Amino acid sequence: MFAEEDYILTSPTLPSNSNNNPILSNSFLGYRLHGDAFYMNGLYNGYRKSCHRARIPCFIPYVAGPATSYTLNSKHATYTVEGDNYEQVFYAHSVLNRVFITEITVKSGTVLLENRQGSRSCDLDVISFENDCLDSRNFSFQVVKIFAGQIKEPETESSTKLSVYCITNTLPQRLDKGKHVVISTFGFSRDEAIEFYTLAIQYCTDGVLFSTHKKSWEYAWETVNIDVNNTDFAKTVKSSMFFLLSAFPHFALSIPDLENYPFQFFGVSPGSLGNGGKDQDYWGHVFWDQDLWMLPGIMVLFPALVRQSILYRIAMLPGARAKARSAGYLGAMYPWESGRTGVDVCPGDIYAKYQQHITGCVVFAIRQYVYATGSWDILTKDGAWDVVKETADYWVSRVEWDGDNFVINHVMDPDEYHYNVNNSCFTNAAARLNLLFAIEASQKLAKTPDPRWMAVSQEEGGIKIPFDSALRYHPEYDGYTPGTLIKQASVVLLGYPLGVKMDDDVRRNDIEQYAKCTDKGPGMTYSMYSIGMLELGKEDEAERLYKIQFKHLRRPFRIWNEYPNAVGCTNFLTAVGGFLQSLLYGYLGLRVLADCLMINPVVIPDCTHARYTGVTFCSERFNIDVFKDNFVICRTTGNAFELWFINQGNEKWPLVTNKVLNLPSGSYSINRG
Repeated sequence: MFAEEDYILTSPTLPSNSNNNPILSNSFLGYRLHGDAFYMNGLYNGYRKSCHRARIPCFIPYVAGPATSYTLNSKHATYTVEGDNYEQVFYAHSVLNRVFITEITVKSGTVLLENRQGSRSCDLDVISFENDCLDSRNFSFQVVKIFAGQIKEPETESSTKLSVYCITNTLPQRLDKGKHVVISTFGFSRDEAIEFYTLAIQYCTDGVLFSTHKKSWEYAWETVNIDVNNTDFAKTVKSSMFFLLSAFPHFALSIPDLENYPFQFFGVSPGSLGNGGKDQDYWGHVFWDQDLWMLPGIMVLFPALVRQSILYRIAMLPGARAKARSAGYLGAMYPWESGRTGVDVCPGDIYAKYQQHITGCVVFAIRQYVYATGSWDILTKDGAWDVVKETADYWVSRVEWDGDNFVINHVMDPDEYHYNVNNSCFTNAAARLNLLFAIEASQKLAKTPDPRWMAVSQEEGGIKIPFDSALRYHPEYDGYTPGTLIKQASVVLLGYPLGVKMDDDVRRNDIEQYAKCTDKGPGMTYSMYSIGMLELGKEDEAERLYKIQFKHLRRPFRIWNEYPNAVGCTNFLTAVGGFLQSLLYGYLGLRVLADCLMINPVVIPDCTHARYTGVTFCSERFNIDVFKDNFVICRTTGNAFELWFINQGNEKWPLVTNKVLNLPSGSYSINRG
């Protein structure tokens, strides 16, 4: 029923806009196909506001002959160009993550090669660019080009000028019949690039270069997946999952044990690792997009990948402390945009000054990870407690007392059309949640909560959450006039994902009020309106809002764009995260709570069957099949000696490992016995 075809996107032509070519990435390397630039995880050029991903010239060759088809295979993470007498396959190796491969098979006759090196990089001073002969048992890979460059300007005064090395074996310009492999390796040192080049040659010699990459991705899809019985829609689901997953460190097979070359992950940018050059796709910076939009999309599927992003936030804590101090506050205030060092690199002054809700979003991601995994180790062993504590300290130093409530003035709401406003509803709610989690965590870890956290976060007399009791809705900020145009989802985020308690009529009023005055904004917005309507049981209205997001999708390779009528940021992973949330938290109805996983399945529009494989909660995995009037759940892995139940009202059913349970549609909770 669920076919291999679901993973395949094929076109006889490339997109008219090359920004909508697919991107291959493995979290260390990113490359937009048919382009002239590689980007590396954590490699930025430019001082503070000028910081952007450093462009590395592309040294891989392309067959110069005409092509008959272009194919993206999400299952195997490959891209294939076919011509009458050749096939060229590209992949960013998922195990050897400093390695990018292209394999050219000439079926008959000969083909000519051309380079896509493009102009000289404005970001790198060339140290050397030379042919060399490496010591290798395989003669065909001995002759290589070695490029060495150094960034022109580091991110901060104290940062070192990073170097980058790229090694690529050379091929003759004319290729005869047969298979020809080009191995490109990248590293922050010559030795690192050579080490991975040597490993790649060994894999190639042993005949496992492609199979190790392929098996890694196959394992991922076998473990966790979303399937639907609508082939065209399935292609959108698979490609979306692929683009988001490939931005994170791969988890299925460990990278070879190379102690001299540890891998540090520097987060996920809205445009992924294949974008982010100067003046492009948010310059490769990390925003709230990672914490609030992307991470929930994989939280219950791949929690190990979420942990990597949290570790990035922990590592960037010194920069958050410095920003708080420079603004005159205590604790840690995360910058709106960050790169390698954690200092504020936002090029827009008003955003750097007023966008403050990101601090609450960082802690929201930590909280949801703790709830989803059932483990507090990220706080006790990895250092996230310092993030939680110091961000709470920031908020209590940031608020002011107005005689009735604590208020937060002079901010920019997620709706970026309005800034220097007071009491942004979302900002204040995120701050309160940050404080509440700090209290919860301190109690869990046998620490004494700061009484200031408790005072500021209390329901009565705590942080002000604007509310209009006459119109029964939440104004976006103090002085907001109903009907005023807004850029994107803001107040709607209170109900989900923040989980602010409110009456159903208020929730509906919030959705209806803001959905009708939302501009043609970023691609993640309408997923949240749809989720809200599904909460209220309004399936028809939810479907209408849910389908608006697909205006941002560009065929043939299903690339999400930031805006519906203009490109904006391409391969916009923020929209991908919103879309996956509309499936997981909308149509599957998941809510990750401290003591249980809520589920309220509804079949996805234009489908009659959806299968969610590997939904994870507290180290237990569940497979869930959703139909029109019922769903089937099976607990597949976990602790066989622990009792788990699914509950509705006073009824409960045991979830026995590998035993299928068929239940009517409705709202349920899943928890330990």
